[in-house]
Amino acid sequence: MKNKNSAISGYRKMVLFVMFDMPTETKKDLKKYRNFRKKLFELGFIMFQYSIYIRFCRSLVISQKYEKKIEQYAPLNGSIRVLKITEEQYKNMIIIENYREKPEKKVREQVQTVMVF
Repeated sequence: MKNKNSAISGYRKMVLFVMFDMPTETKKDLKKYRNFRKKLFELGFIMFQYSIYIRFCRSLVISQKYEKKIEQYAPLNGSIRVLKITEEQYKNMIIIENYREKPEKKVREQVQTVMVF
């Protein structure tokens, strides 16, 4: 049985957001972009939306450790923003998906083509 004091509160757990915009015009720019993205995955981040990655951390101290790592791996060009919120704040996120057409409706009837030689 767990001690109720050993449970980590949702107010102590952190969610770290990394949002970035980097140039991708040249091959060198693309390489820097890919390397930064790869490093985020190695650090345990997951893609939340395009150019927005998140990582769940057990505490403020751990989230600060990852902030320093992101600073260390950040390329010189581009714009990177890091935001941390509590897990409880993250749970209160409102999601609005107003698609003109629902993704499920985009699937059309499968058409089979038979070629006879």
